[in-house]
Order: sequence, then C-alpha cells, then structure tokens
Amino acid sequence: LRTTFIKDQDSLAYRIYGRSEIQERHRHRYEVNYECVPALEARGLRFTGQDDKGHRMEICELRGHPHFFACQYHPEFRSRPGEPSPPFLSLVLAAAKRLDRRLEDDGGRLRIGAGFERR
Repeated sequence: LRTTFIKDQDSLAYRIYGRSEIQERHRHRYEVNYECVPALEARGLRFTGQDDKGHRMEICELRGHPHFFACQYHPEFRSRPGEPSPPFLSLVLAAAKRLDRRLEDDGGRLRIGAGFERR
C-alpha cells in the first residue's frame, strides 16, 4: 500500500474519502508525466491526490462534471459488497443523480455503509 495525500479539501476525493491521507495499492505501469502537469491543470484538470513528494499524480478530477474522478491505484481491491470503495460508491450515486444529496445527508463527507436505513 502507498499513501496518497489529498491536497484540496474542496475536492471530490476529500469528500468521498473524508480524510486527507488514504492508503491504496498503486498501479505501477502508467503514470502522469510530471512535466505535463502544469499544462493539464491550465486546461482544467485538477490533480487532487499526490504522493508525499508531489511528483506522482494519484487522483485527478474535473470540476463541474458530475463525477470525473480518476485514480492511479486499485480501489477495487478494498471494495466489498457491503462496504464498497469510496470511488465506486460515489460513481453509482452520481449515476443515479444522488451523490450531492447523499453528501449533504452525510454531513459533507461520504459515509460508507450509511444510507441503507433510508428509503
């Protein structure tokens, strides 16, 4: 497992994980070229999660999109039927147009396992 630091508390990553440090298994084959980051960010892509040195881009988002969340790790390895990984739960909620409401109901941070009691 490798630590990813979520640098923006206003990001989707922070709202779905509810913390600024997460532990996930990193993908080793492909990475974002660090020299391209300024050009990508100038065009609207936000790199909200990075390694401890700020050189490995782990999470990117596109503000204004219902759920543009991409990661360089394997969230599927931490996902279980009754306890889905935050990226998967948030994707399903966004597809059902329920993510914003769920985040609001959960106090601004996605609570995994919450919502089963609601109708």
